[in-house]
Amino acid sequence: MNQQQKEFLMQLESISGSRSAHNVFSDWLKMSAVAFHQMPYHTGDLRKDKQFYSLEADYMESIKPYSKGELTVLRELLGLTISAHQNRFYDFLGEIAGEANLLSKRSGQFFTPSHICRLMAKMSVGNIEAQVKEKSILTVCEPAVGAGATIIAVAEEVAAQGIDPRAHLQFDCTDISYDAFNMAYIQLSALGLQAVVRHGNTLSGEYWEHRATPQFRLFHQWLEAQQRPQRLVQAMRLLLEDEIPSKDCEIAPVPEPATTLFDVDALTVEKIRKQQDRPQPDILLAKQMNLLGG
Repeated sequence: MNQQQKEFLMQLESISGSRSAHNVFSDWLKMSAVAFHQMPYHTGDLRKDKQFYSLEADYMESIKPYSKGELTVLRELLGLTISAHQNRFYDFLGEIAGEANLLSKRSGQFFTPSHICRLMAKMSVGNIEAQVKEKSILTVCEPAVGAGATIIAVAEEVAAQGIDPRAHLQFDCTDISYDAFNMAYIQLSALGLQAVVRHGNTLSGEYWEHRATPQFRLFHQWLEAQQRPQRLVQAMRLLLEDEIPSKDCEIAPVPEPATTLFDVDALTVEKIRKQQDRPQPDILLAKQMNLLGG
């Protein structure tokens, strides 16, 4: 482990007390994942909905067992995590969990080492520039995401080829472990990646919860806003014509979808409109550092 990871573990153990470090870590994962999810609502970028209020209630229940001082330490742990992911792709939380025996022994949980993930990414990604030119946005599926090491390695490889993974990649990730689900969500959000992370069983097809990262939801919202004027312009053109077009009359269609986006509200994948200029939503560090603010 590097110095930041050692500092994280030391602070985690400082508030464990009579609790097990594993339980405190699990609680922190849940709180931090919810905090990331709620941020665009609190900043006014997204309208508060049913999922917001449900997770907000869960969050308030999660912090009850902890004192104000302990919550301050938990907030510092989130700050360390965010700082660790600034301009660097690596499995910060997964490595900590593996080294400190914070994984589930009962289920035989084991995370693929980061160097193996990087090797697999280099072997499988290929020429990303050519793929982006053809499809604009690429989707990557990971049926057993763990803490997100493989996804992070793919993003790192894409960035190494000069392509911004935040703008051109979207990830669909699943894990049966609730802690892994939260770890992946935290790390992909901290890295500014667009993803839908699911808590479920890939083999049986059972899913219990899914959340889109802030970057994914902000992109989805922006995309919908771009599509409305296109539809309006087409409707205006029809209205300005003096007669109803015949069946043989060709009307310029709204461009057909050229890639895919995950459906945030259901466990399906749907087509979207191809956009040449996409925003690259980024989360300001100052806002991130206050996610667990009391």
